Amino acid sequence: MWRPINSPRNHRSPQSSNHLAIRAEGTKLRTTFIYTGIHVSNLERAISFYTTTLGMHLLFKADIKETGGRVAWLRTRGSKQILELNWYPPSFKHGGKSGLDHLAFQVKDLTHVYSKIGKHRRLLEPFREGRWMLGYIADPDGNWIELCERLRKSNR
Repeated sequence: MWRPINSPRNHRSPQSSNHLAIRAEGTKLRTTFIYTGIHVSNLERAISFYTTTLGMHLLFKADIKETGGRVAWLRTRGSKQILELNWYPPSFKHGGKSGLDHLAFQVKDLTHVYSKIGKHRRLLEPFREGRWMLGYIADPDGNWIELCERLRKSNR
């Protein structure tokens, strides 16, 4: 069973830490929340809205060969939180048109984490995307959670 650890002893306010302790199949995992990804139907229009209307700054945008889609990262001045905008072509079976795409948590060892999470929670087995190893699991309500491991140069 996968659930947040909500006990007062493990609680950290957003101001004190962006780490989330989760329990996966009886094992407490250490993760770092890094961004929120949302589906967009038109990447350029979404970038324009978030930069013009909300004052966010475009950090980068890129094509994603693994999905055939495009991605953009934005952030507001003074914040560490990233908003990831995801556009997918209609042919991509995991894509959507709008709304939450996924929440991303960085882990040190994705293989180890996946071994601790029940198969019923796994949506996609780990795969490499650039300098990252990515895996996707579902929370109890079916929301996609990206678990990502930054690959070291020796893993390339």
